[in-house]
Amino acid sequence: MSERLIIRLASEASQKQHWLIWSEGEKEIIASGDIDNAEQLKTLTEKAASRHVICLLPGVDVCIKEVPINGTFNRQMQKALPYLIEEELAGDVEKLHFSVIAKRTDLVHVAVCDKQRMYNWLGWLADAQISCKQFIPEGLALPTPADRNWQAVQLDNHWIVRESKELAWSSELSMFDVFLSCKIEQDSQQTIESYSPLLEERRGDWVNDLPTLPMELLSVGALSCKVNLLSGEFKVKKETNQNIVKWRLPAILAALFFVISCVNLYMENRKMEAEVILVKGQVESVYKLAFPSQKKLRYTRVKKKLKTMLSDMNNSNGASGFLVMLGELAPTFKSNKALTPSSLKYDEKKQEMRILGIASNFQAFEKFSTSLPQQYSLKQGALNSSKNQVSGLLTIRKK
Repeated sequence: MSERLIIRLASEASQKQHWLIWSEGEKEIIASGDIDNAEQLKTLTEKAASRHVICLLPGVDVCIKEVPINGTFNRQMQKALPYLIEEELAGDVEKLHFSVIAKRTDLVHVAVCDKQRMYNWLGWLADAQISCKQFIPEGLALPTPADRNWQAVQLDNHWIVRESKELAWSSELSMFDVFLSCKIEQDSQQTIESYSPLLEERRGDWVNDLPTLPMELLSVGALSCKVNLLSGEFKVKKETNQNIVKWRLPAILAALFFVISCVNLYMENRKMEAEVILVKGQVESVYKLAFPSQKKLRYTRVKKKLKTMLSDMNNSNGASGFLVMLGELAPTFKSNKALTPSSLKYDEKKQEMRILGIASNFQAFEKFSTSLPQQYSLKQGALNSSKNQVSGLLTIRKK
């Protein structure tokens, strides 16, 4: 976002609030104005929705103090800061918000503001649905003084003065002469550069700089200011993208489903691998039983060996043999899965195959018998029933 909405909040909800929209790209004012009270901040809701918002705080409500320190500034030192300047403050330190705005080797600058005032400002913005991430004391938005030249501008009935990079203050017009007198008594060597018409009766050395609209001057300075009083208990929480919140649960569920699917696929794959290993082992065992005179082969070579043997038999015009019989009976075994061969023996002299079959019922044996190829005859031995299984010896030979 190249446009910024700068709002100068008032001390009280009933007082006037100023606003300005600044374009960083064009370096110019897009729009500006003021509203009569905090309730009318709602008129800026739409303007704030698409822009980065910065709020300027009245200098009369924010006091900036210089605090000399000894040693390294750390967390313990930060916790002790309120009590180091407690005597200089009018209120109870427990009810005040302290924010360190600058640190040097032996000096710390801290901004002090009433906590309730901070809550009020944040409440006004929340009621108007305006999200702001930076609170700046208005005086620190003035141009940074060079040498001993203070910067000053008048906004309504307030004068805003910046003494140095870290020090700034504001005063109502009625009390300005008193404040200025105190400041000049402490240091009378400064020149005050004013961006507003000079007062007729004034103390100190004043010069009239190029007249500038107060909100324009403050807005330009606010863009480069890094100070932020939204610290500690007022620190802005990172906003969560609503689209992320909306899709978080579906995304989690989708990720969970994906993980479960991967686990299931992995388990199925492991199961299939185990079954393949089992089948390969059975093939190797059956081959060894069928051809006891042949040397034991691994599964990958059994198929090749069987093809070679079938080819040799075809070349020799053999009309019988185990492989021929096994090949012709394969469809029968395939269509009768309810009957499982437990053992298989082949008698080459008698040209017959003996199979010990196991099934869950007698019908499986009858079905197997009726589905044999016509060129084969079946002699079925006695069937034994035990533990919900039926077993029997089947002798198959060519007619």
